[in-house]
Amino acid sequence: MPKPRDERPISELETVSSWLGSGDRIPRLGGAIRRAIDWVIDGARTRRYCLAELETSEKIYLGNRVEHEVLFELSLSKTPPLDTAICSIPVDIKFSLRTNWMIPPEATNHICVLLSADDDTSAYSCGVFHALSSYLAKPNRDRKRGILARGRSHVSWIADRLPLPRNFLLHLDSSVRDRLFALPPGQPAITQLFRTVIGKPIPKIAVDTLARQIDPHKRVRDARKALSKEGIEVLSERYDKDRIAQLGNAPIPSDCWISIRSPRIGKKPRE
Repeated sequence: MPKPRDERPISELETVSSWLGSGDRIPRLGGAIRRAIDWVIDGARTRRYCLAELETSEKIYLGNRVEHEVLFELSLSKTPPLDTAICSIPVDIKFSLRTNWMIPPEATNHICVLLSADDDTSAYSCGVFHALSSYLAKPNRDRKRGILARGRSHVSWIADRLPLPRNFLLHLDSSVRDRLFALPPGQPAITQLFRTVIGKPIPKIAVDTLARQIDPHKRVRDARKALSKEGIEVLSERYDKDRIAQLGNAPIPSDCWISIRSPRIGKKPRE
């Protein structure tokens, strides 16, 4: 005998959770968070590389930047008074580095997408929460309300500490990183970067941070010429995909370069 069909109406929380969890939206959220963090760190102009170097006001703004990047990445429109609408359901997007989300008065009793990220452990999470007043603490002086312990048990987690795209310079060996930052910005730092970090994808943001120049990509081209004499090839996925595969390496992200010791020159380069 067939089981009776569940006639329970789908809640707004379930609808938003289902939409976010479908397709490749959750992995794309990780990329959006990575871009937001890198944008606020602004290494190309400040030569910073981690969140610990930010001012308090910049950390506060990070939440706004994450919102902008998420809307762009998922092709969502801004719909005041909340951040957006998903399946015609008003939704607010909240981001926190410490999972202490603060719900503004206009989002009370509405659906909130809760995002968090830990750059030190390269992890991010995404949950959907119906911000009922009974789940929220008393308002602070800005009228925002934290989430009570009993409210947290009602968060529908879609992603729990998934891998966040790594912060290359943050996770680089500290002795290598210190030597690179001790060099003058520009060609010396970029050439040494590709000379020292062999076989690992090096993202554009790391090059921009160390170069700190109008045309950092020229520094890469010049490093390629210089290091070819040492038996090191500097390659990109866009232009050198076949060569990367020929050398036995897996494909790298499109915004990265990689330096590989050429098997055609057996002599180990001097570092």
